[in-house]
Amino acid sequence: MDIRAIVLAAGKGTRMHSILPKCAHQIIDKAMVEYVVDALKALNIDEIITVVGYKREILENILLNKTKFAYQEEQLGTAHAVLMTEKYLLNYDGLTLIAIGDMPLITPSTYAKLIAHHAQTRADLTVLTTLHPNPFGYGRIVRSPNGDIERIVEEKDCTEEQRLIHEINSSVYLVDNQKLFSAIHEIKNNNVQKEYYLTDIISIFKRRGYKISGYQADDFQELNGANDKLQLAQMEACLQQKIIEKHLLAGVSIHHPQTVVIGVNVQIESGSIILPGSILIGNSYIAKNSVIGPYSEINNAKIGSGTIIKYSRIKDSEIGDNVVIGPYAEIIDNEARR
Repeated sequence: MDIRAIVLAAGKGTRMHSILPKCAHQIIDKAMVEYVVDALKALNIDEIITVVGYKREILENILLNKTKFAYQEEQLGTAHAVLMTEKYLLNYDGLTLIAIGDMPLITPSTYAKLIAHHAQTRADLTVLTTLHPNPFGYGRIVRSPNGDIERIVEEKDCTEEQRLIHEINSSVYLVDNQKLFSAIHEIKNNNVQKEYYLTDIISIFKRRGYKISGYQADDFQELNGANDKLQLAQMEACLQQKIIEKHLLAGVSIHHPQTVVIGVNVQIESGSIILPGSILIGNSYIAKNSVIGPYSEINNAKIGSGTIIKYSRIKDSEIGDNVVIGPYAEIIDNEARR
């Protein structure tokens, strides 16, 4: 299936109170937008275009050689952001996946299920939704009695009855590209914010008789976004818990896991022990039966089997098997063997 992707990442993120653009803020050891792009690349998407805006050079550096870029000089809404990619996609006849740069927890598996559902239902547009226990602030999915998506209503516009709906819009869509760009030019900015909203495409598709479907993600936490530092910290804690649980279930011992940081790209073989206060980030690899910590940092390093590293920092280095390092050692861009 021929699919291309647009990642919307132009926002400033005023509520972050930061000099960084919103999507450049980190979760553990990667920018939010980098998780999104890496998840899409895991699906072998043919082409990814990231829409950047505020401090574009920061995001372009983070995603160097990973995507193409479109520039949204003024933040005039999500539909306007998509329109900035038209020069790349105008003559493209396949499907376009629209993803959000501050939703880093959506897994490749969820994107793949969205794609499969779109194909199975033969839809023209599929919306990624979920049932959220606390839907406040999210757009609600309003369905007809037979289950079809009728419209998406933003929180501020909801009636009391609509506020009771727990199915929310993620703002992630899979859509026929030609129909997308045909319809997007009809979207108006007749709202208080004077912005062009991509959600308005639902009513245009309905009017044209196009088929709209919705795929409901199993894990509502994947669809959480981050608008401020509190939500960013909550999102990081959620991801860290999932990473640690994965390693524990695979046979890695992690003592006082609430004090340990492990990045999403770190590989740890079973039988290894991670002691309190340790940080394992980057593309690090820990071979079996090693002991890391306490209070050690492993960053982009390869650690051999049976090796012990305590109170030390290893970065961009390779450590052999059955080596003892520390306490209080620092090895950078080097190699250590027994």
